[in-house]
Amino acid sequence: MPPKDKKKEKPAGWNFDLLEGLVILLFLMAILGTVVPVIWSYLTSDELSFYGFKLSGIINFFKNNIQFFKTLGFVTAGGAALGTFIFTKKADAVWREEKAKMYPENMPAISSASKPTKNPMTEKWEKIIKNSESQNPSDWRLAIIEADIILDELLDKLQLPGDTMGEKLKAVEKSDFTTIEYAWEAHKARNMIAHEGSDFLLNQKQTRRIISLYEAVFKEFSII
Repeated sequence: MPPKDKKKEKPAGWNFDLLEGLVILLFLMAILGTVVPVIWSYLTSDELSFYGFKLSGIINFFKNNIQFFKTLGFVTAGGAALGTFIFTKKADAVWREEKAKMYPENMPAISSASKPTKNPMTEKWEKIIKNSESQNPSDWRLAIIEADIILDELLDKLQLPGDTMGEKLKAVEKSDFTTIEYAWEAHKARNMIAHEGSDFLLNQKQTRRIISLYEAVFKEFSII
């Protein structure tokens, strides 16, 4: 014999169909329509007071000055919006200035002849680019390793907690380091080169891409 169908249990909690819900809603509206006017008339009457102040007087004060409070609300909201905009702009300017100060040695110095001296970091970066464009695979590895050293110096400048680069990168606030994903990808490639050595197959196209990731990070912080 086929098993008898089990009777479906009604789910726990309130479970109304559309008609039941509509009836309950009308019932609640009827109650509110009866109770709310009574409460409102009681509040606006002279029978209810608070520490000697009649609530009806307070309510009438707000009713008589409703236009003033509307205007005050619009002015306050507008001032808050304007203040938020100005604060955001100033905060962004301060953050950009602090980023530029991360590497003060990168600012071009003015000689006595008013000629800018070459940026030491630019020289390092040019050497890295030259190695990445070399025909020697060992130079490609060297370029990536040297770029990662600069990244490590940057993380130290940012005073991020952690003993290793991985720990420092994990401590990064993404809103303050928009190229963090590039930094992660480039650093992982460097680790593979360092750990696997010549067993890690690297071509020049990959090298250029990894170097471009470092470049994006360094440009965000005005290092190069």
